Amino acid sequence: MDTTSVAHPAQPKGLHPAKLTRFKRGLALAQEHFEEITRVAPWTWSVPSATGSGAHTVNLKTGTCPCPDRTPAGEVDKHVVAAKYVKSKTATCSGCGDRFRHRELVEVQESLTYFEGDLLCPECWAGSDAGVL
Repeated sequence: MDTTSVAHPAQPKGLHPAKLTRFKRGLALAQEHFEEITRVAPWTWSVPSATGSGAHTVNLKTGTCPCPDRTPAGEVDKHVVAAKYVKSKTATCSGCGDRFRHRELVEVQESLTYFEGDLLCPECWAGSDAGVL
């Protein structure tokens, strides 16, 4: 029987306690500032500083963050964890191109304008032919 909880994100197994602490700080940062963490370019996300002063530009392709709290080699940065968390919980609307939480998006089943499987935000869904079929 699978006892994995769907209520809380899974933590990587086998992490050293220091690495796990950074991971947990990243999750806390993502949950606290979810709406402020935004995609600014492909692979690039803006994540608020944990201290509340400014934001850091995180590159998810390289896993780098320019914050002064440099992580030792092989450890994950809390801002990178926060950006990955928000990226995994959101998707881009096929209509307007903005990012929304998955639960806010509607999957297109049949439409003359969109492809089957496209995701639309409520506003684009209401204004499309997919919303009336």
